[in-house]
Parts: sequence; C-alpha cells; structure tokens
Amino acid sequence: MREVSGFSVEDVYLYPCGMNSIYKTHQTMLQARGAMKSICFGFVSLFSSDTNHAADSRRFPYVDTLKVLEKFGPGCLFYGNGEEEDLDDLETRLQSGERYLALFCEFPSNPLLRSPNMQRIRQLADKYDFGVVIDETVGNFLNVHVLPYADVLVSSLTKIFSGDSNVMGGSAVFNPAGPYYDLLKETLASTHEDEYWPEDALFMERNSRDFITRIGKINTNAEAICDLLKRHPRIKRVYYPKVNPSRQYYDACRTSHGGYGGLLSATFHSLKEAAVFYDNLDTEKGPSLGTNFTLSSPFAILAHYTELEWAAQYGVESNLVRFSVGLEETTQLIKKFETALNEMAQCV
Repeated sequence: MREVSGFSVEDVYLYPCGMNSIYKTHQTMLQARGAMKSICFGFVSLFSSDTNHAADSRRFPYVDTLKVLEKFGPGCLFYGNGEEEDLDDLETRLQSGERYLALFCEFPSNPLLRSPNMQRIRQLADKYDFGVVIDETVGNFLNVHVLPYADVLVSSLTKIFSGDSNVMGGSAVFNPAGPYYDLLKETLASTHEDEYWPEDALFMERNSRDFITRIGKINTNAEAICDLLKRHPRIKRVYYPKVNPSRQYYDACRTSHGGYGGLLSATFHSLKEAAVFYDNLDTEKGPSLGTNFTLSSPFAILAHYTELEWAAQYGVESNLVRFSVGLEETTQLIKKFETALNEMAQCV
C-alpha cells in the first residue's frame, strides 16, 4: 500500500501515541531545517483550555497539532477552513517571500471530513521549499494513498489500526522520494530513540491482523449511515468525504479498493433536536474514534464549550454530532439511528 520507490520498513518509526509522533516529527523537522514557523492547514479538533476569546484560542489551543506547533516551536500560521481560498492566501504569502518549515494537515480532517488539495499543496511545497506532514489517521492507508504528497505521514495507531481500545501507539512514515528524506534520516540517526513498549507492540500487532476486513465492514456501515442521514429532512448537513464538496480531492488519493472511512458528522436545525437525537441514539458515547464499536460524540460541546462561536466560524457548530462507525451488523446499526431520528422528529 506504500507504492513509493525505495520505500522499506526502515522508513517507519513507532511511538507511544499519535500525538507523540506529531511532536517528534515537528522536532525532527526543526532540528534538520532550522527554526521556522509551520502551517496548520484545516480545523484539527482543537479546544482552548482557559479562554473564551477567539483570538486567544488561536494563540493557545489546548490539544493536538496546533498546540504542538505553537508551544514547541517558533509559531504557526493557522488556516482553520483548509480550503482553496486558504491556499490562495498561502501562495500570496510565499510569493512575497514568507518561508515556512512545514505544512501540517489531516486527510481528511476531523470532525468536518474535508479533504485538502494535496496535489496543489505538494506543488507549492516543492516550489517554495517547505515540508508536508499529513495525518492519515482518519483516512487510513487502505482507503487513501497520500504518501507521494508527504514528506512524513503520521498516524494514531491507537484508533482504527488497533480498534480494540486496549493499546496506544503512533507512527511516522518517511517518504524516500521526498526532498528532505536524506536530511531527516540523518537527523533521526542521531536523535531517535525507540521508546515503544514491547508489550504494546505485541498487542498492536495482534489487533491489526484483521485490519483489512474491519476497514471494509466499517466503510460499508459508515456509507449506510451517511445515506440514511442525508435522506432525513431534519438533518441540516452531513459531513463525510463521499458527500463533501472536497470529494474530488479525496477521490484523487483514494485507493482502487478504498472507501470513504468510518468517521462522519451531522448538524441539526436546532440544539434541542441534536440533544434529543443524541440522547436516544443507542451507541456508546465518548470523545475518541476508530473503535470497533460505534461511538458518538457531541463534538463541539465537548471540545469547544468555552469557544462555541469561534468553532462555528470554521463550520463546527454547537449542534454537531460526530459518529465513529464500528463493526455492528448493518441493519441493526441503521435501526438504532432510525429510532433516534424518529424520537427527534416527534420533538419538533
């Protein structure tokens, strides 16, 4: 699945968790190329720890990639929408002489499942000399092939690669065809320390043995739920790579047998309807994703409770519910969603 010339297992590095792989990749980039600001492209499930103001939220995000880039480096240029207009702005900045360390993005993004234009990003990176780091956790390498566009792929193996929710892990995959490959590998030779606990590796390998069959089932289930929600008149919008306006960019990277993944989100016409639906949806509830069982989350309320207006300007509305679809029997899963939709309809 890593169809890049020269690729080998020596280009894969394991870490204790996904965020550790992002942090280590950023630090390796800084050590190899020098101190420069990075670019965070797209909304990457951020929330603020102690502020209610949008401007402060951009400066002091609490979790995930943006916080790593802000707190452990020279800073970051943040594009919360991650759309073509943002690439237009970035290109203007680059043409004016601004220089950056690397662009970090998800493919697709969480929770809006938007797919950035990786072809254009790679072209800009090659022309203006910055790296590209892609988080493929949500898409996963069976569904999408994005290594040719990246210098480094990062992933949280804790999520769908494991599925069993009993072990943590992360990975960084280096592209041997990337312009910084030799420099990054030379840096890693003197800085990398394998800290992945052996027993965690054993559990991770065991859990991954049925990865291919699990992804096929999860893709099927998620598409079925997407279709169900899209048909319902009280659903305001469904976010899923198959139905998003950015589908063309996802399809450009989709593998020959790949689907659209197991993560999707939906918004409702009112917060009350969202609450009634969520309360009556008979799935597990929680903020994680990629579990073998379906997991639902009132995403904005959990992650952005102190900054709902700020999150909404990037499309993450307070009535958004995110679903990480699992391995349940398809008709039974559909029935659970239909029951919640019927209960919601009665409250209108």
